[in-house]
Amino acid sequence: MELLAPAGSWEAFIAAIENGADAVYLGGQDYSARKSAANFTLPEIGRAVEYAHLHRRKVLVTVNTLIDKSEFRAALEFTAELYRLNVDAVIVQDLGLMAAVRRLMPALPVHASTQMTVHNLAGVELLRDQGIKRIVLAREMSLTEIEKISRELKDAELEIFVHGAMCYSFSGQCLFSSVVGGRSGNRGRCAQPCRLPYQLLSEEASPGHAQGYLLSPADLCLIDMLPELAAAGVHSLKIEGRMKRPEYVAVVTRAYREILDLDVSDDEAMREDARKRLLRVFNRNFSTGYLEPEQKGFLSTLRPNNRGVYLGRVVGQDNSLKTRIKLADNLHRGDGLEIWVVRGKSPAFVVNQIILDGRSVDEAYAGQIVELEANGRAVAGDRVFKTHDEELIAEAISSIKENLHNRIAIDAGVVLSEGEPLALSLKDERGNRVVVTGHTPAQTAAKHPLDVNNLRDKLGRLGNTAFWLRDLTLDSQGELMIPFSELNELRRQGIDELINLNLNAYSRPPLDDNLLRADLDKYISNHNKKPKKAVFPLTIPRLSVVVSGAAEVYAAVKGGADRVYLALEAIGRKRLRSGEWAALTDCAGKHGCRLIPLLPRIQMPGEENDWDDLLQPIPAVFMAANLGALKWCRDRRLRVRTDYSLNVFNPYSREFLLEQGVEGVCLSPELSWTQLENLGDLSHCEIVVHGEIIMMVSRYCMLKGVLGSGEETCPRFCRQKRYGIKDGKGYQFPVETDEYCRFYAFNSRTMCMMSELDRIVKLGAESIRIEARRSGEQQVASWVGLYRRALDDMARGGKPDLAECEKQLLAVSSSPFSKYHYHRGVLDK
Repeated sequence: MELLAPAGSWEAFIAAIENGADAVYLGGQDYSARKSAANFTLPEIGRAVEYAHLHRRKVLVTVNTLIDKSEFRAALEFTAELYRLNVDAVIVQDLGLMAAVRRLMPALPVHASTQMTVHNLAGVELLRDQGIKRIVLAREMSLTEIEKISRELKDAELEIFVHGAMCYSFSGQCLFSSVVGGRSGNRGRCAQPCRLPYQLLSEEASPGHAQGYLLSPADLCLIDMLPELAAAGVHSLKIEGRMKRPEYVAVVTRAYREILDLDVSDDEAMREDARKRLLRVFNRNFSTGYLEPEQKGFLSTLRPNNRGVYLGRVVGQDNSLKTRIKLADNLHRGDGLEIWVVRGKSPAFVVNQIILDGRSVDEAYAGQIVELEANGRAVAGDRVFKTHDEELIAEAISSIKENLHNRIAIDAGVVLSEGEPLALSLKDERGNRVVVTGHTPAQTAAKHPLDVNNLRDKLGRLGNTAFWLRDLTLDSQGELMIPFSELNELRRQGIDELINLNLNAYSRPPLDDNLLRADLDKYISNHNKKPKKAVFPLTIPRLSVVVSGAAEVYAAVKGGADRVYLALEAIGRKRLRSGEWAALTDCAGKHGCRLIPLLPRIQMPGEENDWDDLLQPIPAVFMAANLGALKWCRDRRLRVRTDYSLNVFNPYSREFLLEQGVEGVCLSPELSWTQLENLGDLSHCEIVVHGEIIMMVSRYCMLKGVLGSGEETCPRFCRQKRYGIKDGKGYQFPVETDEYCRFYAFNSRTMCMMSELDRIVKLGAESIRIEARRSGEQQVASWVGLYRRALDDMARGGKPDLAECEKQLLAVSSSPFSKYHYHRGVLDK
C-alpha cells in the first residue's frame, strides 16, 4: 500500500519524503481546500516534483475546491502548468473541472477528492467510467463496505484516510461554516464550527441535557488496522494534516512507515512505541472512526484541540505557584504542559526548570515527584498533560533535512590517457549511465598526479544532490593530471545528465501551447450556453418543494406545487409506508403535479435497493443526491434530476451532468446573485429560494454519543423529542435524524427570497425550490400557497405585494429569515 503524507510547506514536504512517504499531496496558492496553509508556488511545486521523482516518490497536487465560472480558465491553465511540471496526479472536487481536465489533458491522472462524497460502489463506477484513476473514499465507510467495493471493482484505485482530523459532516456536504460565517469549506475556507462548544437543547423547557464540544470528533488513527486495510484492497493510505507543522508530518509519517515495513513476527514493543509517538505529537484522543461498527470514542467533547499525553497529578501548590507533580510518564526540560482544572482557565506553560529533591535536573521519570513553576492556580488531584514533547520534536527536526535518507548510489569510472581529455562515466544503482568528456588533454603531472584518493575527494563532493559516490575506478596510463576546475565541471555535467535520465521516466507527452489554447477557447465556448433572451411576459418558473412525509406531499400538492420531491431518507420521524406511493402519485397527477422520489444524499453500499418495494409503480423520474444514485438511475434507464448536494457551482459542472443525461440540475445554495446571473442558460436549472437548508449530514448520531450510556442498542432519543444545539452567541440550530440514524443539522435561520421573487423570475431558471424537509403539513401548505399565489399573479402580469407575502411567510415560520448567500456570496480570498 502507498503511504501518502501531507505537506503545507517545503519543510513539511521534506519531512514527509525523508520519513518514508511514498507520495506527498500538496496545494498551490489557489484552488486548494487548505487555503490557510502556506502552500506552494508553481516553481516550488516544480522543485518538489523533481526532488520526489529523484527519490522515486510521487507528488499529487490538490485542485480540490469548487471553481467559480470566472476562475475556470485560470484553473485549467494552472492545471496545464502542473501537467508540464510532471506532477503525478491532480486531486479534484469540481465535476466541471474533472470533465475538462479529462477532455483536454487525458494524459494527466485525476484523483477524485473526498469532497466528492463518494461512498458506494455505483459512485466509484461512475467516476471510473469518466477515466478517474483513483477515488478518495468518504471517511465514513466501514472496513466491510470498503472491502465490498474493492471486491466488485478491480480497475480503480481506492484511497482512504488513516490518520488525523475527522470532519463531523460528510466532506463536501457541510455548509455550516459557509452559512454561519460566510467561509465556505467547499472553497477552502472552513472555519471549523464543529470545533466550537454547543449546548444540547430539547423541546422541553428544561436547560440543555449536555454541553461541550458536541460536534468535535476525536482524531482518526488506524495504525493497528493496516493488515486489514491491505486485505480489503485499499491502495493508498492518506494522512491528514496540510495545516500541521513539519514536525508532526515527520513523526506521523515515520510511525506509519515503520509499521508498514514490519512483518507479523516483529516485536509488539515496536508497534507500541509507534502508537505512543503518535499520541505524543498531537491527539484529540484517537478512534478508528467508522472503520469498525462500534465507533467507540468517536467524539472528543471535552476539548477540540490537542489533549496531549497524561503526565501525572498535582500533589500540591504554594502561593508562588510552585507546583509539585507526581509523574506517571517521563518529563524533559522544554516540554509543554497543561493542568486540567475544574474551575477557571487551565494553566498551560513550558517547563523551563525541573526541581527534583532540591536540585535542578534536565529530566525526570515516572514515579518521581518534581517541582515546577506553573502560571496559574491548581489543586491537589488535578490532572497534568504533556502537550509538547521536546525530545520527540527534537528527533523530528533532525529528520527534516534534504537528502538525509535514500540517496542514489553511483559508481564512477575515469579513463586518463596522455594527450586525451578525461572521460568520466557515471552509473547509478537504477542502471542509468552517462559518459562526459573534458576538453583539456591530460599531461604528465609534475608533482600531484590524479589518483583514486584525490579523484574520490573531487568526484565525491555531491553536496545536496540525491547521489552519493559508492565505487570508483581509475584507468590511467601514467602519472597524469588535468585541472581540478575541469574535473569539477565534468562532475556537475554528469550529475545533471543523470538527473535528467532519472526524471525522464516520469515525463509525459508535451502539451502544444497553441493547440491547448484553441481547445480551451472551444471548450469554454461550448460549455457556456447563453441565457435565452427575456420575453415579456416572462416565463414563470415551476414551483418545486422538498418534503419528508406523506401528509406533507398532500399539503404541497393541494397548495399548488408543480413538482414535489419526497425525500426518502425520512428525516424527522416520517417514513413512507408500503403501498402509499401509488396513492400519493395518483393525488399528484389529479392536481397536475409531478411527484418525484428524492434518493438520499447518503446511500451506503447495499442501501441502493431499499426502494424497490416502496416505490410501486416505479416512477419515471428520480432525483439523485449523490453520484452513485445518478448511476443507479442511469443503469435502470430512468429519467433523473440532481440535487444541490452535487455542488454545481459553475456552468461546466451543469453541462457535465446534462451530458450524462440529467434532465435538471439544482444549483449550489452557495451561489450569489452575481454568480447566478453570470451562469448562463438556467433553463435546466433549479434554485433554492426558501426553507431550512441542511448544513451538516453525519453518519454519527451525536444524540446517542452524548445522551447514551454506552449501550450498543440505541434507545432512539430522536423519537422521544425534538432537539437542537445552541452556540455561544445564542443561535439555535435544529437537529434531526433519519431512518438510517444519520444526523442532520439545520440552520438557525430560514432562507426567504420572497421579497426579491421578481428578480429571481428574471434569472430564467426552470424551477424554484422550497426546502421543507423538517416542516409539517400546515407550514408546507402555507409556504407553497403563498409562493403559488405570487407566481400566478406575476404570470397574469400583476405585481404582487412581495413584502406582505414575506410577512405572511414569517408568521408561519419557526425561525427568522435570511437571504443566505444571495447578496454576500462566500468568502474565499
